[in-house]
Amino acid sequence: MKTNILALFLFLCMAPSVVMGNENGSYSSSDSVANEYTQYKYRSLKRDSLPKGIQRPFEWLGRYLTNSNKQEYKKFDCTILGGPFFNSSSGLGIAGGVSGMYSWDRNDPTLQRSSVSVAFTAGLSGMMQFGFRGNNFMKGDRYRWDYKLVLYYLPTKFWGIGYNRGLHDENECKYTQVKFVCEPNFLFRVAPNLYVGPQLDIMLSHAYDFENSSDTLLVGKRGLQNKDVNTFGGGLNIQYDSRDFTLNASRGHFFKIEQMFYPKLLNKYYFNCTDITYSTYVRPYKSAILAFEVNGQYNYSSQGGEVPWTYLAKSGEGNSLRGYYEGRYRDNGIIQAQIELRQHIWKRWGCALWVGGGNVFNNFQSINMERFLPSYGIGARWEMKRRVNIRFDFGFTRNKPGFCFNIGEAF
Repeated sequence: MKTNILALFLFLCMAPSVVMGNENGSYSSSDSVANEYTQYKYRSLKRDSLPKGIQRPFEWLGRYLTNSNKQEYKKFDCTILGGPFFNSSSGLGIAGGVSGMYSWDRNDPTLQRSSVSVAFTAGLSGMMQFGFRGNNFMKGDRYRWDYKLVLYYLPTKFWGIGYNRGLHDENECKYTQVKFVCEPNFLFRVAPNLYVGPQLDIMLSHAYDFENSSDTLLVGKRGLQNKDVNTFGGGLNIQYDSRDFTLNASRGHFFKIEQMFYPKLLNKYYFNCTDITYSTYVRPYKSAILAFEVNGQYNYSSQGGEVPWTYLAKSGEGNSLRGYYEGRYRDNGIIQAQIELRQHIWKRWGCALWVGGGNVFNNFQSINMERFLPSYGIGARWEMKRRVNIRFDFGFTRNKPGFCFNIGEAF
């Protein structure tokens, strides 16, 4: 499950911050108006005769929000977030984190800035999550190094394997999962914009407290699967990336092939996985970005192997098929696509409209458009850092609508 982290109080408090759009569609601060607002806020606090111990946090917050997206160079540009969050899978909770942006070569203005984040999430459902994530663009962009280490405690739901299971509400089964995920890769540039390198994937999963009998829900092609699944895999990651900015691209293309192997020597359930993604970005006019993405994932086994239920392709995972409960529909494969218009509205504010859909399937012969899973919706955007947005998305699906807060664009 990808992290849906957002400080709701930031989203609400940020509205008075005033900025202006520039010609390339990113937004920059309007210092004079922002300072006027800040001075007004301070005067208001004084008129209210608030104690200094209460005034100072508000003053600091006002300055922080006003200046958060100023285009100034720092060796390590740190951002602190904290507050409530909500998504369809985890419900209401509180989250906090620290993220930073830095450069491996401060003398190279063309090198994209690297990022690292540490985040913690806790929900009223009992969900807890703690993790590290990072994206590194090494000197000269000759090497790229990404990593993710996350520990989850998740009261969640499972409908079974296959489209028909997820279609019916009566198959819903609550359970709890404790999971550790480690996903590093290291890529070498072999041609302009082309990167190739190894990737590892480790997941340790313990599932328990199934509300209903799992004897029918966890049946795979070779019988009843274990609730606890540990997987160790490695493979090859190939990327073509001409995007101008990975966190919020306005032009360029991204194409990725991940070919992963989970061998019998290391796994009880041994299988392979092929994951292919293509996305492209254009400006139809000055104040908008049109983004398109298509993704396909297929897990398959040979020589008596089997794909474990924890590794099946899932709807609502990551930032595709937004609005679906993560994992309601799951099977060996998934094909999904989406197109999104991102429109700058006023100062630091923007909105997005998207439409997309997908299909989970057992094998390629079973792909059926009658099982199409539509996803469409609308979202709001607020620029937290220069070209790094906080987003609120509300999506409509075949089942119930869903919404989430997050940092960064969906793709």
